[in-house]
Amino acid sequence: MIESAPPIKRALILSGGGGRGAYQVGVWRRLQEIGWQPDMVCGTSIGSINGALIGSGWDAGQLEAFWTSLDRKRAFRVSLWRRIKYRINRLLGRHPDFPALLDNEPLRQTLSEAIDVGRLRDDQPTVTVAATNVCRARLEYFSGEQLSVDHLVASCSIPVVFPWCEIDGELYWDGGVMANTPIFPALDAGATEILVVLLAPLAGDPVAPPKTTGAAFSWAFDMITIGSAGSLLQELASHLGRDIRAGRESLASQHFMDLGDIRIGVVAPKTAWGMDSILDLDPQRISARIAAGYDDATEQLTGFLQQSMA
Repeated sequence: MIESAPPIKRALILSGGGGRGAYQVGVWRRLQEIGWQPDMVCGTSIGSINGALIGSGWDAGQLEAFWTSLDRKRAFRVSLWRRIKYRINRLLGRHPDFPALLDNEPLRQTLSEAIDVGRLRDDQPTVTVAATNVCRARLEYFSGEQLSVDHLVASCSIPVVFPWCEIDGELYWDGGVMANTPIFPALDAGATEILVVLLAPLAGDPVAPPKTTGAAFSWAFDMITIGSAGSLLQELASHLGRDIRAGRESLASQHFMDLGDIRIGVVAPKTAWGMDSILDLDPQRISARIAAGYDDATEQLTGFLQQSMA
């Protein structure tokens, strides 16, 4: 007899944000302390990596050790040969892939060594990752037996910065291009307790206008990520087919929203870290983001966890 997969009650949603992903480690530490164990983990970009490690059975200590040992040599490298090869092929009249700024092969190797793919593909918890199909301009989700390290690398392949990944004849970029907060697989699976971990503020306080070109680019990027987080309610309303504007105040002030049959909690940084943080793996700043995730989860999830544990 074929055993059916266990029902999905609790889902952990991990947004994308590169080096900011260390924040999610601190949140995971807090969740383990209070015994909140997800039945499903959905991730985009760096959230897909953290989700895969959690799905592989890693505790907060293992996840923190991974992050604090993760330097640029283990994540990416500048590929001069890729750019030279591109120029040569263009001169010869060929049509090669465009030259990405960085090579993500080191990340692929690091993940291949760290992740137990067999454990990742089981359903305790179910792991789902998002990637953007480049040529079809659509978001795709991968889980179960189809999930591989290649899908994790694809989910993290920031356009132009990293090369796209080819999987089964299709080309994929970062899932955050089309869904930086992949909550819909959890809703479709019937999850009733959904915890979203953002890597940008849920709502930003007024700030001074940027004064340099670099500061303008950085703030524009943060506005995009903040806007993505801010659109969560509209996306939920559309998906659920109901008016949930009344939950906006609760979500902003108490970091959770009770929809009766579904409860949604949110942990989010209190400040924006800037565009430089995307590729920032400085050990001190990584540790600071882990600590911030733990402190924010402790503070922001009081109401959600009281409801969840009731």
